[in-house]
Amino acid sequence: METRKLQEVGGGTYTVSIPKEWATTHGFEAGMELQLYTHRDGSLLVRSSDADVNCLNEATVDVDGGGADAVERAVRTAHAVGFETITLHRTGAFSDAERRAARSTVRGLVGTNILSESDAEITIRHLLDTSSVSVRQSIVQLQYVVVALLRDATDAFVDAADTQTSIRDRADEARRSAEMVTRHFSRSLISHAELDALGVSRPDLFAYSVLASRLKAVADLAVRIASTGEKLPEPLSDGTAADVCAVADDVAGAVDDAVTAVLNGDEETVHAARRRCDEATEGVEAIEQALYDGAVSDTVPEAVALADALSTLRQTVNCGRRMADTAARTAIRAENADTCIRA
Repeated sequence: METRKLQEVGGGTYTVSIPKEWATTHGFEAGMELQLYTHRDGSLLVRSSDADVNCLNEATVDVDGGGADAVERAVRTAHAVGFETITLHRTGAFSDAERRAARSTVRGLVGTNILSESDAEITIRHLLDTSSVSVRQSIVQLQYVVVALLRDATDAFVDAADTQTSIRDRADEARRSAEMVTRHFSRSLISHAELDALGVSRPDLFAYSVLASRLKAVADLAVRIASTGEKLPEPLSDGTAADVCAVADDVAGAVDDAVTAVLNGDEETVHAARRRCDEATEGVEAIEQALYDGAVSDTVPEAVALADALSTLRQTVNCGRRMADTAARTAIRAENADTCIRA
């Protein structure tokens, strides 16, 4: 890093000198027009070209030969990267199945719509204004949905109930929110303006992106727990059901506390979240031990289903523990940033 003094030229104009070697290395020449960007974090960015920023404006993706799956993958990938306009192109005409795949995928993305269709092209546009998005509030909403989903999925499991449609629909809602956060994070890696529009710092947005990914994983695990109930020949006994629901409630609480710890960013909340994760793990292990001792199941199908559900709950606790680790890193960074400012 080099330092330079701000010089006043006159008439209210200031200049900063750039070392000639540095300018030559980066292709700067006398008389060249430069782009200057200011940002809410106090940084001043100097660019010789805005090509890398504008590269997020549009993308054309060839989907020849891949069928409907290739269309879905292309839309999801280009959307996650952060392109505003996505044009799918293929040699020859799109099949009906490929068009249905494009429409179905677009319906599952937040703020996205199909602008136009022709025989060989489908153009998709992201219409949501970034300045209207609150990533933090999106995480809070995602937290609420996923924690409730986990508890409801466990209720469905112990009752051997068929609630797959409602559980999957709510999991899809969580996935859409998580993918929106991922999209904004991807865009921020290139565009400082994205951060300004969102009103968050890059470290905070990274933490939110990690949370979104983990919460999406928890939603998927909740679907797995509910579907495991299909293996039960009949609902669990009242005693076993109460034990499983109590443990699942602890697991959901651990996930909830871990997300809150990241959002709050203080070490006390981090320690509380980690304790909750440990307690939830102990609860899962206690039922597993009782299962292996033959104390909570009378049939093999029931034992298999219960073992699968407990294994999934253990994976869910691990997701919570990883979110607590993210919270710990966030808290340490915030604490030392405050120390630097005071110094």
